[in-house]
Amino acid sequence: MSYYFFVGDTMLPVPPAKMSIKIKGKNKTINLINEGEVNIIKKTGLTEIAFDARLPNRPYPYADYDTSLTDSLAGMLFGSSFSFKKASHFLSAFKKAKETQYPMQLIICRMSGAFSMLFDTNMLVTLEDYSINEDAKDGLDVTCPLKFKQYRPYGTKECEVTKDENGVEHLTVKETRPAIGRTIPTAYKVRNEKSIWEVAKGISNGGIDWRDIMSSNGISNPVAGLPAGAVMHIG
Repeated sequence: MSYYFFVGDTMLPVPPAKMSIKIKGKNKTINLINEGEVNIIKKTGLTEIAFDARLPNRPYPYADYDTSLTDSLAGMLFGSSFSFKKASHFLSAFKKAKETQYPMQLIICRMSGAFSMLFDTNMLVTLEDYSINEDAKDGLDVTCPLKFKQYRPYGTKECEVTKDENGVEHLTVKETRPAIGRTIPTAYKVRNEKSIWEVAKGISNGGIDWRDIMSSNGISNPVAGLPAGAVMHIG
């Protein structure tokens, strides 16, 4: 079985050996007279995901840096070394995720050897914490424990208070403004070879499901690269 980990528009070169996904409950237990404890069911809290990302500083045959190049001429000529990226590339992406204060898409895809989808974890998240660990037994490689928390888009409302001729105050709620968002186009032209994950990230920053783009365009393999010039229909 193959695993692919996408953090924003960055694919981790080595899939983590293990991870934890915690679905937090928000149920509340109270005591009722003559009834004892009862459990009040509430909506679930924000999901938390944690795993350790290994970031090599030299090419390994089992590391995967950019699968969109595997079918290209460059990929055939240069092999895996063409897309090799040092640990600093990924560390810069993690740093940027913290500094921009913007959520990102986290996609953990589980596929069979024939590239058929088994199931996936796909959600908008914020990078809560990360560490940079170096150990002599790992040589030049770096390990980063990452902690993510689910992000739920929300909106704010602007209110206007006015007084009528009798001095009575009236509250008017203006249009809801999303806290974070962007306009999603109906079509997208690929400029440089990209995967379906990168297209979904680039046009909506996680606001649209990559599977909807696959369905709209008859794409069966989410890992294959999309050629430059291809027009993707969105929605």
